[in-house]
Amino acid sequence: KGLAVSFNCCAEDVASASTVIKDLRQTDCSDFIFAIYEGTDHAGHPFGFSINNPIYKAGFLLNDTLAYATLKAIESRETYETEDWLIILTSDHGGFNTDHGGASIQERMTFFVCNKDFEK
Repeated sequence: KGLAVSFNCCAEDVASASTVIKDLRQTDCSDFIFAIYEGTDHAGHPFGFSINNPIYKAGFLLNDTLAYATLKAIESRETYETEDWLIILTSDHGGFNTDHGGASIQERMTFFVCNKDFEK
């Protein structure tokens, strides 16, 4: 509907984050950016969705690092103080053992982090 849209498909999370950060460094960066970092998902399915799983934990820590780098790229924009950013970090699902989609609280629970307050 008249929006300039760019789709990028990257094979791994570091490349995805690099693509987003490159866009953010442009004066006329995208007005809407949707990025998916799959590290936790790719570690959880074969090895288990558990913070006690070192492979899952490494995926989570990588995604945390990439999200932080993305936030720093936003904050370092020359026009940041005059811009109004809505930033939402979330997960598409929880996990239990190596699966999701069931009725357990572990599978249904996700997190939601936002830089703005939402009124009820």
